[in-house]
Amino acid sequence: MEQSELQRTARLVEMNRERFHEVQERIEQVINVLGEHDVTATILETLAKKNYDSEMKMHVSIGAGVTLTCQHPGGGEGTTIVDLGSGIFGERSWSDAATLTRERMEELGHLLENLQSQSRQLETTITNLAQNFTAAAEAENKIEAAPSTEVSEAEVEPEPEDSPAPKSKRRRGGMFGNELTLDD
Repeated sequence: MEQSELQRTARLVEMNRERFHEVQERIEQVINVLGEHDVTATILETLAKKNYDSEMKMHVSIGAGVTLTCQHPGGGEGTTIVDLGSGIFGERSWSDAATLTRERMEELGHLLENLQSQSRQLETTITNLAQNFTAAAEAENKIEAAPSTEVSEAEVEPEPEDSPAPKSKRRRGGMFGNELTLDD
């Protein structure tokens, strides 16, 4: 494999790693949203099971450490405002809102499965590319190292003893050797 091929493979490895990290971040976000939906659905289901004729008092957190006190006077199931999608909000009963939330959780579960599948595929791709890169780099190093270790007949011939100084051997590579890495 040529140097340009190795560099291309290294870039592919890096691009796939970046994509893998993006997918992992999305997985974490979906898991967090699923958790929020589960808490919301559980609260709504609990409210829907209460005796509708009795008065209810509750505290609802609206964020930033602020909680509102809410009161339901009784006489029927309470309602809540729900995002129905595309920025449209509607008033739904607690049980309907809980059902809608559970349906969204199922959709999010499918999304999570899809993202996890992508993650596994990317992980496999990265592993294969990295192994190919490593094998090719090692083969490249062996090819480059082979001529320097072979002894030719010209090198075997003895030098005349009256030469003033022996020839200095030229060192190949740089300060850190001549091995290729994924960064090359």
